[in-house]
Amino acid sequence: MEHFLEACKGKLIVSCYTAEEQNPQFNSPEVMAALLRSVQAGGAAAIRVNVKWIPLFRQITSLPIIGIKKVFQGEEMRITPTLEVVEEIVRAGADAVAIDATRRPRFDNLSLEEFIQAIHNQFSITVLGDISIVEEGVNAAQWGIDGVSTTISGYTPYSPHYGQLGDIPPKEPDYQLIRDLKARIDIPIIAEGRINTPEKALQAIECGAHAVVVGTAITNPQKITELFVAKLEGKY
Repeated sequence: MEHFLEACKGKLIVSCYTAEEQNPQFNSPEVMAALLRSVQAGGAAAIRVNVKWIPLFRQITSLPIIGIKKVFQGEEMRITPTLEVVEEIVRAGADAVAIDATRRPRFDNLSLEEFIQAIHNQFSITVLGDISIVEEGVNAAQWGIDGVSTTISGYTPYSPHYGQLGDIPPKEPDYQLIRDLKARIDIPIIAEGRINTPEKALQAIECGAHAVVVGTAITNPQKITELFVAKLEGKY
């Protein structure tokens, strides 16, 4: 755990998430391998990726890997919401697992506290909690999580700057959440969400983030192109 977190301190983690519902043009082994090699050559300190690609990535790189799996129930989605999914990620070879640590209804019969404790009891892996507000981060820290990520800020109905993934133009990162978490918890805070320039990444670190995750702005050419086109067409 300490090695993984130390390897990422002050550095860039690149999210290479692809699936049928997001960045589908990249959803093939050859393209994903090229994507990984590109971000590794560019200096990424770690990778965040869905479980489908962890075995492939593990063959190619020694960089730390944060594994996730998005699970859908109707229109609701949760990140790595059950122990079965955690086990799948562990077996695939991830160094860390990101879980949903929001206060939203869960997809199993465990409380979040029970879920975190069960992961630690059953698996030897770093556990990161994706949150949307400061209280969620404080609770997760009290319940033994290893680090928290601001991934879901803006995407729960009760968090600031409520919006949708892929909004054009994207809203600003939730820097205040990073500051508030830094003042209240001692575990690492990973900044993620709407960080689409180097300047915003640096600002997140200056606000107290342990590391920064960037996804769309690096790994999703379709969304980047849409942003440029919308600007030229006067849509924002």
